[in-house]
Amino acid sequence: MASSGEPASGSSNLIHTPDHRLRVFVSSTLEELEPERLAVRDAIARMRLVPVMFELGARPHRPQDVYRAYIEQSQLFIGVYWESYGWVAPEAEVSGIAEELRFAGNLPKLIYVKTPAPDRDPRLAAMLDRIRDDARVSYRQFRSADELRRVVGEDIAVLLTERFSSRRTAQAEPEVTPRDELPVPPNPLLGRRVELRGLRDLLTSDDVRLVTLTGPGGVGKTRLATELGAELRNTYADGVRFVDLSGVTDPALVAAALAQSLGLRTVPNRSPIDDVVTYLRNRSLLLVVDNMEHLAEASPALAAVLDAAPGVTVLATSRVPLRLTGEHVFDVPPLPVPDPREDPAIAVRRDGAARLFVERARAVKADFGVGADDAAAIAEIVRRLDGLPLAIELAAAKVRVLTPRALLDRLASRLGTLTGGARDLPARQRTLRDAIAWSYQLLPPREQELFARLGVFAGAFDLNAARAVAGMPDQYAGLDALASLVESSLITQEPGEREPRFTMLGIIRDFALERLLDAGDWKDTHDRHARHYLEFAERTAPPLGRTSTNPQAVDELEVEHDNLRAAMSWFIDTDQLEDAVRLGWIVWVLWWLRGHTDEGARNIERVLERADSLSPQAYAHVLFGDGAISVMTGQAVAGRAKLEQALPLLREVGDEDATARAAGMLGQLAIARGEYDLARELLEETKQISERLGEEWMISLYYARLGLVPLSTGDFADAVDKFTDGLRIARKTNDYLGEVVALYSLAVTAVAGGDLENAATCLESGLRVAGGNRDEAGAALFLEALADVAARRGAQDRAVRLAAAAHKLRTTASAAWMRSYVPPWPGGGPEPDTAAHTGAWAEGTADNLASAVAYALAAPR
Repeated sequence: MASSGEPASGSSNLIHTPDHRLRVFVSSTLEELEPERLAVRDAIARMRLVPVMFELGARPHRPQDVYRAYIEQSQLFIGVYWESYGWVAPEAEVSGIAEELRFAGNLPKLIYVKTPAPDRDPRLAAMLDRIRDDARVSYRQFRSADELRRVVGEDIAVLLTERFSSRRTAQAEPEVTPRDELPVPPNPLLGRRVELRGLRDLLTSDDVRLVTLTGPGGVGKTRLATELGAELRNTYADGVRFVDLSGVTDPALVAAALAQSLGLRTVPNRSPIDDVVTYLRNRSLLLVVDNMEHLAEASPALAAVLDAAPGVTVLATSRVPLRLTGEHVFDVPPLPVPDPREDPAIAVRRDGAARLFVERARAVKADFGVGADDAAAIAEIVRRLDGLPLAIELAAAKVRVLTPRALLDRLASRLGTLTGGARDLPARQRTLRDAIAWSYQLLPPREQELFARLGVFAGAFDLNAARAVAGMPDQYAGLDALASLVESSLITQEPGEREPRFTMLGIIRDFALERLLDAGDWKDTHDRHARHYLEFAERTAPPLGRTSTNPQAVDELEVEHDNLRAAMSWFIDTDQLEDAVRLGWIVWVLWWLRGHTDEGARNIERVLERADSLSPQAYAHVLFGDGAISVMTGQAVAGRAKLEQALPLLREVGDEDATARAAGMLGQLAIARGEYDLARELLEETKQISERLGEEWMISLYYARLGLVPLSTGDFADAVDKFTDGLRIARKTNDYLGEVVALYSLAVTAVAGGDLENAATCLESGLRVAGGNRDEAGAALFLEALADVAARRGAQDRAVRLAAAAHKLRTTASAAWMRSYVPPWPGGGPEPDTAAHTGAWAEGTADNLASAVAYALAAPR
């Protein structure tokens, strides 16, 4: 292993690279860390990389020449240190390991320090202090060679993902009106002036792209992050985005959660991180990613974003550092607590832990006053709670029934010295858990039962949901108990569109679920939760018959998406597959319209693994869903095979609605293959069923699909007649899908017939509809077509700006569903000359949906 712990010599001309594998230079003293050297060598070799080892070379030259030559031909530097500073050559001022670190320059560095080290050389200690302060270096401690072998392999894998993936160089451009999606805090932030000032300076530094707020649960990381986002929203041209990962349990789903929070569509055959990167690469924004601690394996997804999107800065919260290159870790401290020697009356008026207690106490008891004895008790309470904001809020909520002195007495008797947790956990974390337990123990049995049952919610919930899940038959039963949980800060109330909604902090939810498991009510409560959201979906989902879409209903489903997802997982996990299929059939419109087809695909795959237990109708539904997703994501051959398998089954079970849908999709696929007789037969079947059922939205699609036949054969007049019939029915029924499909199809027909004027008119009408429905994917399709029309007319500047706006708004996944319904745009037009119109490209990239639509509709054709 390459090292200068002792004098040695080697020759640079003996070093050569036998292949193109990455070479890892490892620096350490030779004698005191021999087991560790072997552990690191094994970890590197197992990854099929080349460990560069000092002792493997011949030694006719000075050690400095050897390890300098080794480093020059290496791509990664690993340093392993313990107590010894190593050998210092007579002519040198520093040891070999210090020189190796200096020679490594800008190589990626992984540093490992063995503990404990009671006899560490002061010179090594000083060197380690400098390394620890370098944010570009990954620095971690270990205790044994076995532990080192494991963490080295993990860290190299992460570093390879971050450093050696392809990098994009496009510059981010701002939207005109950036969105702001930060949660609204219920109370002012207290006691964080110093942290806010330091973090503002850090986040606005040119060389800082990733800041991680670390600290124990309940220290206030999320609250501090949202405050920073609010203060910095105008610093970034595209504002702030907020991603809450508290409800995500699988690291594999983090990329999908990022995409969902950004409002992106995802597809099963494409990694969601690709769509996230595509969306962010031209934007300038602050991405706040909350609750990463349980998803550390997914942190390379953030590295991919930072690699590809130079205008994006990430502010993450986690109980542990993410260990990403370039990460700046900011340890969020507890709030300052009063010094035992100072006057408590002064402390409760100062901006810190004691003042937080007073403010929260007054929130639950308006006439709360602070006498001399109260001030002393409050000062001692917040000291006992180590200044942790959540623990303080839980305690302050009890002044409704207990005086501060009584609270202090209970705290002492219930929690003792607050060190009863596991010895390997931070004291503050043990304190917080005890504080939650203490607050829970103060509840009467009825409220304890309600609290435990409410832990099953995966996101926010309303009163009806709480009543159903808790098993309260009367509409107003349990209101007092729920209000008490809110007042105790175990449940948080937040505004809703029509009525308040409620939620739990993640750590409190974990505690509630533990209590639910202990109580033996786990299965029944989860069953009630899943059943409630199945019934909610059935009441809410857009009714079939008049329109394919109902934006308000889809919005309501989106609000409950986390709980719907949890219900689906519970049904599948507990083999309630019929209910899983039933729920999936209902929320299909949410997966489809809001870009969650990858979620649908995962659920279908899981159900199909146990298809033998399904009823014939449920099995046919699953097959149809599998085929439909394949078609909508561009997998026509696979989709056709699945739909052809599903169609006869659907006919056999008598499900006419699903039969019409499957036949319609197969008919359109037949047109694409030129099998027009088969297409007409299948589409006629959809028309007859749709007329019988009164499903006018499907009749609109029938005409849009049937028009593809004369369009394909060059009979443009007949194609226009059929597309116009589809448009008429869609507008009569306020059917968004039918309207945009018909308008785009009419524009394609007009261009194919050489009528650019009519094409532009149809495209502008479709763009107006897509923009009004906040459909970025549909709008991008219309903008792209308008860019082609402009280019055909010679308006290159306009064409380039429209093309740039379409490029920004569109991702591969988001556009897939729309392209599965409309004919391809005719080729033959000139490409927009982006190289000659860089200003127009910059303007288009700066456009958001609203400004792009406004430009396209206002500018002369």
